[in-house]
Amino acid sequence: MPDWKIEPLAAHHVRTEFDCGEPSLSDWIRQQASQFVARDLAKVYVLVREDNPRVWGYYAVSTCQIRFDELPTGHSKGLPRKLGIPAALIGKLAVDKGLHGQKLGGVLLSDALRRVRDLSETIGIRAVVVDAIDQRAREFYLHHEFIAFADFPDRLFLPLSIVRKLPI
Repeated sequence: MPDWKIEPLAAHHVRTEFDCGEPSLSDWIRQQASQFVARDLAKVYVLVREDNPRVWGYYAVSTCQIRFDELPTGHSKGLPRKLGIPAALIGKLAVDKGLHGQKLGGVLLSDALRRVRDLSETIGIRAVVVDAIDQRAREFYLHHEFIAFADFPDRLFLPLSIVRKLPI
């Protein structure tokens, strides 16, 4: 990724041309992402070229909680039944359709997982959660070792114990 960099969303980033092929994700980065950042609802990181502020990909990360009964058997052993289990949420992740097939989604996911792993040294985080917007997204996350929740096949998680072992 020599001419690419991932950095926090800022006012100078050009988002108007971003189109990932999914209107809800394209519209979100163009119209709402900066409001989420300003209101401390999420941190947004964008993929740009070294010499150009145009956004080619992005992800948003925030916190969430998992309920004990949402986890598949085997992933809830020893966890509190009545307390929320702390997790990080990758709420959005998208790459411009002009770059599909170049594995930049994996690059963005690795960057998000690295940031969450680093944060887990400071605060408690049990897992990383994602909500797959469609079957293609679900397959992307399954390919990256995410596990479906017991009753919600499009909501997936990756335990921090696995994230810590990844070469990110």
